[in-house]
Amino acid sequence: MRYCLTNRWLCLAISIALSGPANSGEIAPLNSFNQSPLVQIHGLPSIGSARVLKEHNGDFSLDLKIANNFTSAANPNEEFVLDGETHRLTLATRLGLANGYECGFELPYLSHSGGSFDNAIERWHNAFGLPDGDRPDSPHNLINYRYTRAGVDLVRVTQSTSGGGDVRITGAMQLSNVPAGRDMALRGSLKLPTGDSAGLHGSGSTDLALWLSTAAQSRVGESWNGYGGGGVLYMNKSDVMPDQQRRLVAFGSIGLGLPLVPSLTAIAQLDAHSPFYGGSEFRQLSGYAVQGLLGLSWEFMPKKHVVASFSEDLVVNTSPDVVFNLSLTLPF
Repeated sequence: MRYCLTNRWLCLAISIALSGPANSGEIAPLNSFNQSPLVQIHGLPSIGSARVLKEHNGDFSLDLKIANNFTSAANPNEEFVLDGETHRLTLATRLGLANGYECGFELPYLSHSGGSFDNAIERWHNAFGLPDGDRPDSPHNLINYRYTRAGVDLVRVTQSTSGGGDVRITGAMQLSNVPAGRDMALRGSLKLPTGDSAGLHGSGSTDLALWLSTAAQSRVGESWNGYGGGGVLYMNKSDVMPDQQRRLVAFGSIGLGLPLVPSLTAIAQLDAHSPFYGGSEFRQLSGYAVQGLLGLSWEFMPKKHVVASFSEDLVVNTSPDVVFNLSLTLPF
């Protein structure tokens, strides 16, 4: 009986996806950036759409990221541990303005805790032969975010904490918009120090990011869409490891989207950035980061999207082991 009922729900879900509206034409990049506790406090952005919203058009989005962290390293002068789970819930809105401009803001809420996904992550790594480090030998579902240098704790979060993060103000300008061709937008964001830096809810600094976002549609049957973007992030002096913080970081993303059915699109994406910190032998602080993402975007009504994705650290120990992303976007 349960088997039959499950099959009916599965068939219903497939029928809804197959009978849904045709895709509106744009495949937006996955909303993703490095969720390492020591990186997400800064103003690293997702590259966003290459299409600026039209005048008087707007949207709201609710985005949840669950990042499971486990990495450690030690030498005679340094000790580094990131063991825990970070949840980031962001409410964002955008509004199209006249002459190809756009404005918006992002309001995040963060929670650092021991989490509950350690066992599931270990099973995932074992199933696909992915590196597990010292996970099996460490206590599960505990939080320990700590960096010690010369016997001094520069970062120490060992108890669950939650609160508002750093607010971001966003803007964009359309540079080109060619139907069934190439779109390009100049985007920017200003991160304000509204979150508590001691709890790793913010950095205590004001950060400015500028980048280009571009997208191109396939010329062969219009079956896929490619996109990419990149730019620079400038940060003033933060409260978190200020003597090792780098002021300038380069970042970029590239991806492909392939429509599976009229309302369902598969997306693959790579994110990368240069180091946020220096003065350390540890890759976790001084290494270049690359993440790989796979996701599905469901346009259940015109311009209304649900997107689910997950990411893996392709350069091990420079970003969380696994990040689960779920977002809902609604126009107004």
